[in-house]
Amino acid sequence: MDRCINCGIATNHCNNISRRRLNDETILSVIRQWLAHKSVNSSDYICNACWDLAQSPDVDVQRRLLGHRNVCIRCGRSLATRASHLLHTNSTRESRIYNVIQERIIPLTIETGSHVCHGCWVAADRAAVRMVSGPSTSSQQDRPQEDNPAPVSPNEVVRGKQPEPTIVLPEYMRASETESRCFIEGCRRTDRYRVPLSIRKMLLNQYKYYIPENNRLCDQHLVIEAWDFLESLRSNYIKSFTAKHIQDMLSLKEVG
Repeated sequence: MDRCINCGIATNHCNNISRRRLNDETILSVIRQWLAHKSVNSSDYICNACWDLAQSPDVDVQRRLLGHRNVCIRCGRSLATRASHLLHTNSTRESRIYNVIQERIIPLTIETGSHVCHGCWVAADRAAVRMVSGPSTSSQQDRPQEDNPAPVSPNEVVRGKQPEPTIVLPEYMRASETESRCFIEGCRRTDRYRVPLSIRKMLLNQYKYYIPENNRLCDQHLVIEAWDFLESLRSNYIKSFTAKHIQDMLSLKEVG
């Protein structure tokens, strides 16, 4: 989904928001100063609202301005007329949802005050439950539901299994656990194939990069030979592992 690199609003048909490429050196310079922690280049886009703010004669380059403030951090849709949820970790359920959203927006990060639309919240809630109870073979449940979302009470308590505890392994990283897309972040190809055991073993042994057993690869990345680009993305990947992950990692180490 195309999004404004500054405020995060989706700039495709879901919002009917116009966008502009950062091919103006003055505007590009302002955005780079606003987003000093990000890599911004002339091929990126911003929405018209952010463009207007950046070209203002009295713009303060030290204070970042946002053309749109009410934006779902997961899908980029405007929250002006949509029900939304503040992301926090005040309960076990909310912590699980928070972690699912964080995995799915990499390399973005959740900030204080970040919201998601109700559809994304419901999808993350269901994905969190599946991560506890086991993987699903259907990718349809991972998609945000906008039409007639199931009613969810803020005080609803999820009964059943408790979330598994995790441990951080500083020297290792893992991919987001999903069957609905290629595990390479940013890949939008629609073909999905189970990751071969040989690739999972190679990535773990050579790059200390763990691929969950139910993850998928697209047809293009399935035949890739050079994986060195993973090193440059190390800071953006997940370093927390469950006991199930660690047990699978040990089994991969034992595979001959």
